[in-house]
Amino acid sequence: MSSQILTNINTFIKNRLIESSGILLVFSSFFLLAAIISYSPSDPNFIYTPENTEIKNLGGFYGSVISDFLLQSLGLISVFFVANLFSWGLKLIIGKLINNFTTKIFFTLIYLIIGSTVLNVFYNDSFWLIDNGNSGFVGKITYEFLNTWVPWINNTYSVYGLLVLTIVFFSLS
Repeated sequence: MSSQILTNINTFIKNRLIESSGILLVFSSFFLLAAIISYSPSDPNFIYTPENTEIKNLGGFYGSVISDFLLQSLGLISVFFVANLFSWGLKLIIGKLINNFTTKIFFTLIYLIIGSTVLNVFYNDSFWLIDNGNSGFVGKITYEFLNTWVPWINNTYSVYGLLVLTIVFFSLS
């Protein structure tokens, strides 16, 4: 009898911790989305931190630094990463489980790399991501590597093929 009560208490605590993790992921995704949307290149970041600067980012200093890191490294595809965090948070809240989590992490890494490369080939010019463009430095480095070994990467059909792969891996993640 007491063993059954301990098992029920253990299950209850485990489910609340999983739900709390899901709620944390959902709130983190809202914070990241607000930080990315309100990104300003003049805000402080890892490299440039002026002393008397008014921070325009809705996330404050931390939102400014995190959004700068995401946008300069991954580019605009980081919005999809925020959508992933939101989806995973909802799955933890509702279903208490994310099936094949390591596989989903792998798919996430793949679509982030391919998607930033697609942004570099398709539309890299940006008016507010001045340093690395819409693709971030991941897209720029991946594109340069692929362009040396596979020069047909600039072909329209290969770009659309990579776009389809990005969407497929995003949906799988």
